[in-house]
Amino acid sequence: MKDEEKQTQKTVPLKGRRMGKFMKKRWVYPAIYLVFAAVVLASVLWYQNDASNSKETPNGAFQNNDKAVPVSVSKEVFKMPAKDPKSVTIKKEFFNPDASAKEQEAALVFYNNIYYQNKGIDLATESGKTFDVTAAMSGNVTKSVKDPELGYVVEVEHANGLITHYSSLASVKVKEGDMVNQGEVVGAAGQNLYDKDAKIHAHFEIRKDGIAVDPVSAWNQSASQIEKQVDKQEQASKKDEKASVEKGKSDAAKDSSAAPEQNKEKESSSTSENTKESSANDN
Repeated sequence: MKDEEKQTQKTVPLKGRRMGKFMKKRWVYPAIYLVFAAVVLASVLWYQNDASNSKETPNGAFQNNDKAVPVSVSKEVFKMPAKDPKSVTIKKEFFNPDASAKEQEAALVFYNNIYYQNKGIDLATESGKTFDVTAAMSGNVTKSVKDPELGYVVEVEHANGLITHYSSLASVKVKEGDMVNQGEVVGAAGQNLYDKDAKIHAHFEIRKDGIAVDPVSAWNQSASQIEKQVDKQEQASKKDEKASVEKGKSDAAKDSSAAPEQNKEKESSSTSENTKESSANDN
């Protein structure tokens, strides 16, 4: 019997007995639990950090990190900034330097005894009631403030350096930093002190690098098409300025070349008059 007990004791591994004693200690299980929890927590934190780093934050209306613009957005064309385009009409046109005198006069805004050229268009309903003003194209809201003279003002940045400006708003539904989709309501038409005669209306502008673009010419045009249009206008303007400068130089050169001849004529006339006077004195 004793031999069998000895044989049984021999068959039990030494490591197993040590492990058994180790696991019986009170601090072992809490320690294992803490280690496991630390591993899980570290894994979660690593995953969240990796996910946040993989996201790209846009700097404007579109990504500026050499990423392609989504096809659905890049193919957008400018639309009338009204939820119901058929319910609004243009009450004041864009001031066009090439328009007739009558058309230019109609595109002036009288404020503080000074006439200003209208850099956009004024939209209003026939009934004179307010209406929802919408984003003419998708983009990033860069301004949403209340101006004492213009009412609420909203500006949206688009691709190719284009900015749309909405003012004379009675209220707004967007804030700076918001991303708006084309057709999304940005505010409601109202009144302003700058153009009281327009009553309830919404003022709308399109700008390219600070240059005002006639919104009517931009309807159904993409951002890239408007950019090309403005570039052509700038080139034509530069040519006109250059031609004007060259003409001024040419006129100045003609005046300078004609001056000596005029002086000679004056000297000749003066000499002739002196001779006549001398002859008269002799007589």
